[in-house]
Parts: sequence; structure tokens; C-alpha cells
Amino acid sequence: MPSQPVESSRLPSLTGMRFAAAFLVFLCHSFVLGYFHQDAEAALRPYAFAIGWLGVEFFFVLSGFVLTWSVREGQPARRFWRRRLAKVYPNHVVTWVAALGLALWAGQPVDFLKLLPSLFLVHTWLPRLDVILSINVVTWSLACDLLFYLAFPVLYALVRRIPAHRLWWAAGALVAVVMLLPALAQVWLPGAPKLPGQDMSATQNWFLVSFPPVRALDFTLGIVMARIVRTGNWVRLTPAPALALLALGFAIQVSRFPGVYSLTAPIVAPLALLIPAVATADLRGGFSPFRGRALQWLGTVSYASYLVHFLVLSYVHVALGAGRSWGVATATGLLAALFAVTTLLAWALHRFVEKPGMRRWGRPKALPRPGRAPLPATAPEPPKVLD
Repeated sequence: MPSQPVESSRLPSLTGMRFAAAFLVFLCHSFVLGYFHQDAEAALRPYAFAIGWLGVEFFFVLSGFVLTWSVREGQPARRFWRRRLAKVYPNHVVTWVAALGLALWAGQPVDFLKLLPSLFLVHTWLPRLDVILSINVVTWSLACDLLFYLAFPVLYALVRRIPAHRLWWAAGALVAVVMLLPALAQVWLPGAPKLPGQDMSATQNWFLVSFPPVRALDFTLGIVMARIVRTGNWVRLTPAPALALLALGFAIQVSRFPGVYSLTAPIVAPLALLIPAVATADLRGGFSPFRGRALQWLGTVSYASYLVHFLVLSYVHVALGAGRSWGVATATGLLAALFAVTTLLAWALHRFVEKPGMRRWGRPKALPRPGRAPLPATAPEPPKVLD
């Protein structure tokens, strides 16, 4: 039998999970940017791509869950949009300008017609890899986030209309669509030319990885899972078996599946179960591996870390010699040092850009006018979850 609806509460593990997702992406880019000698890189590359997809999928589902959990009673949609844009854009603009300066320093060709879409986070709407991967590669996911945030009031209102006893059916339907999309991409989209080192074309990769409406399915799944917990329909799955299911999904992901099936299809269901399993462990005071103080701090600066890490990894490599590589021990030590540098820069960006930006632009100057439609909510008090 389902339990009673859940009241608002702190969910510190979700902050720690944000760091886990960002660190997976850091590891991915560490492996694929050429720090390791050729033999080691060839052995690690399949795992590198898999953990990168895992980290980003983690972010997308987690974002839907967190925003739903922390929705504020009576908050106008425009106030929600203001806060999200105030969080995203200051860090993005600073790192975009820094990336431009680093590209000029490294003598790389700069085409402003290809760069400007990324400044406004609209660069993933067309299958142009030279535009999608321009300047700061990781910003493709921010373009997806921008659609998520703009659509959230509508998506949330639609999910709230689903009767509580049908929420699991809705979650299952979303998972089924995500798992079906690779087959559709394989049939409908051109399969050539193949991306280097991957068994899929650039168009198939764009559709499944960075096309915002497709990735909105993952975000919406997070909304549905949060509603399942909120309405008391969670099945009381604990973090340990949920992590085991994720490990199984990851094993399938790195197996010899065709490339289009090795992105998010094997891991979407385990992630959708892991996030509420960890959240409910917080609510009940149970065990969670993501609740430590260090993980909390790292999760707080994870957005800034995500934005700066690729710049650190790629341009330090340029400074040391773009064609150089190192043995496993040396490369591991070097990457550990670069992770420390990334964390320091992330702290500075969070402290001197992100927080002041939120104070300056994220808070309303006046109370909302009467008659404005509020963002629907499910709880009288907002939980203190870092988003």
C-alpha cells in the first residue's frame, strides 16, 4: 500500500548527487582529451563515453526532480524564470568570454557566426556539430536546460493533472519512449558518416544527445518521479539496490550494443529509480552515500565546476603540448591536480559571479501583482534543496 503524501523536507543527498554527475563528466573528458598514452586511451574510451552520457542523463533527470520538489507555493512563473536565468547566465557569460580568450591565445580559428548561438544557448537546435561544440563544449547541455526551465511551468502543470495512481504508468511511458528513440533514430536518420570512434552518425548523435525536445523527456521523467514521492506512491526502494540496478544498466551500456543504444537507453530507468530512492532515504534518515559534508560543498559548486572543467583540461593540455600524452600513473596524477585547479576556479566562479548574480537578478524587486497566474505547487513550505 502507498504511504501518505510526503511533506517538504531537506534533501541534502540531492546536492551531493549533483557533484557525482559533474565528476562523471570530468572523468569522461579526462579520458578523451588525450592525456593517456594511446593503448590506455583506446582501452578507456568506451567507458569514458559511457560515464559521460551517464553524468549528463543524471543531471537532466535530477533537475526535473529537484525543481518539482522545491517548487514554491504561489510563485508566479515569471519569478521562477527570473531565478533560473539569474543562476545560469552569469556563470555562462563569464566562462564563454574566458573560452573565447583562451581560443585566441591558443591560436585557434574563431568564427563569430558559429560562436554567437552558443552565447544565447540556442546552438543545439540544428545538427551542426561545428556550432554545437563551439568554444566551451559543455554548454550544449545548458541549451537543453534553457528549454527545460522555460517549459517547466507548463510541464509541471500537466504532470499535476495525472492522477496519483497513474503516475507510475506515466513514468513507464516516458522510459519506454526514451528507450524506443534509438531505434527510430537508426531507421529514420542517416547513419553515415560515422562519428570518429562511435557507431553512429553525427545526425543520430545530435538527435539523441543534444536536441532539446528529446532531452526534455528525461527532465519530465524527473518531474514525474518527484510527484510519485510527493503523493506517497513510492515503492520504498533503498539506495543500495537502486545503485545495483544502475550498475547493471551501465554494464549493458558499455557492452557491444550498437552505438545509438549505448547512450541513455540502458540507464534511464535505473537513474529514475535511484534519485527518489536517495531522496526518500534523506526523508527517513536512512543511509545515503551522497550526504557527506565534502560532497555537499562540492555539489554546491558543481554548476561552476561543470562550466570550467573542459576549459582547464583542454587548454592546460595545449600549454603542455597538444600532442603529448602520458603513462597511466603520470596522467592520473596530472588529472588529479587539474581537478583541484578546476575546483578552485569553480569556487571562485560560484563565490564571485554566481552568488552575486543570484542576489542581483534572482530576487524580485517587488511583490507580484494581484491576478498573475502562480506556478502550481504541492507543498506549503519550500524545501531547502540547492538547485
